[in-house]
Amino acid sequence: MHYRFLTIVAVALLSLLVSCRPEETRDDAPKAYYDLKGFIENQIVYLNEKKPEVSKTAILGSKRETSKTREVDWKKELELFVQADINKPSYRQSYEVLQNGPLSYEYRIKPGNDLPVSYLKIDTDSVLKQPLRVEALIRASNKVYNSEKKLLLNAVKRNNLLEINTYDVTGYQKLIFVEKKVFGIHGEIGL
Repeated sequence: MHYRFLTIVAVALLSLLVSCRPEETRDDAPKAYYDLKGFIENQIVYLNEKKPEVSKTAILGSKRETSKTREVDWKKELELFVQADINKPSYRQSYEVLQNGPLSYEYRIKPGNDLPVSYLKIDTDSVLKQPLRVEALIRASNKVYNSEKKLLLNAVKRNNLLEINTYDVTGYQKLIFVEKKVFGIHGEIGL
């Protein structure tokens, strides 16, 4: 009897959590802006299957390190590009649409809005309507922390598919009372 009661309570709580899911996590909500997240997530699946060799250069301050590998966690590697997607319902009125298709999209944050993505630019292929080039700027700041990340991603068309071939993340982090740390990552994917 006690076990059955706990099971019913657990099922009721689970269904309550699922039904109260915030709108931000819904992927079926209509998109106000270009669906960058969908493109990046498809590329993550593709790259995880192909396991291409990646030549990666990382820079932190004056230190530079280059490596080549096929063992890449693509979800983690391209996470910032997913974060650059501005299709959250709460962002719907926060961006000025400077250009909206058929091949180029550009969105800039409206004055008075304090959101991480300052701008997002996407140039698409004329046939596939998928990104050939993505550029975004992500900023964060508060009383003790300030950071900026500029994202750049390029894709090429192969066998009637678009595949990411290079990606860059450059920027800085600045903590109060600590020197600004400049960083950069450049990746070249050999598909």
